[in-house]
Amino acid sequence: MNSIADIVKNNATFPEESPLVRAYLDVVRDTVCGLSLRTQEQSVETDLKHIRPLNIDKRMKGLDWPRFGITMVGFHRLNNIEWTLRFVINNGVPGDFIECGVWRGGSSIFARAILKALNIKDRHVWVADSFQGLPKARTSNDVDDWSKQEYLKVSLDEVQTNFRSFNLLDNQVHFCKGYFVDSLPHCNVSQIAVLRMDGDMYESTMDQLFNLYAKVQIGGVIIVDDYNIPECHRAIHDFRGWHGISEDIQVVSGDHSQRRATTETQLVEIHIFVLARIILVDILK
Repeated sequence: MNSIADIVKNNATFPEESPLVRAYLDVVRDTVCGLSLRTQEQSVETDLKHIRPLNIDKRMKGLDWPRFGITMVGFHRLNNIEWTLRFVINNGVPGDFIECGVWRGGSSIFARAILKALNIKDRHVWVADSFQGLPKARTSNDVDDWSKQEYLKVSLDEVQTNFRSFNLLDNQVHFCKGYFVDSLPHCNVSQIAVLRMDGDMYESTMDQLFNLYAKVQIGGVIIVDDYNIPECHRAIHDFRGWHGISEDIQVVSGDHSQRRATTETQLVEIHIFVLARIILVDILK
């Protein structure tokens, strides 16, 4: 099986791929993360009281909250979504892409754009979110800070409008509305090739793992956003411990070069490869 590093090294292209595919995906990627109109884009402070000029370096690494961009993921982690989708496609791993926790929908829009650009018609994009922000803490494993973040509350109508603005709202896109504990048990996705988790909280992370882990196909990839958040980190390792998943965690930076994890503040994404239970951690500094 080709590794994601191998695909990136080979420019992650299909032999018959038109140069227009690269151009189209670059435009969609840069637009959803707010880098297309750099003179207009700004950053919103987490206290929502201050708006700052766009910091390109932070936006590349997904370290700020966009004012107009429709994903917080940033340039490097959007590239990660593309490489991961190409990885499962190149290796014939069956199943769909699902993102749990989508904010304005930009990352899922980019995933749909990738499938469209590659003319993939047998894979779907699933968009799972409460569309009303994060839940209140329901156990002592979490605190209630997340539920108070008004900027994270984006309606289903707004997300669908964003899909529609890219001409990507079609029958290959499906929505699972509700807090994960309620919605994911009823989500009709049957096979998952790429699962992108962005639940931030302990219980939300567990809800995703318990409801969707078994649907990830052999050779598939689980991307865990916000691995540096203590509650999310603890949930991942509790789940690994309960299920006897003991393989090493490998660290991969935003530019796809290998680095060792440090204790400084940073954004971290992990990849779980279901075949070999390898975990890759993205450190974006």
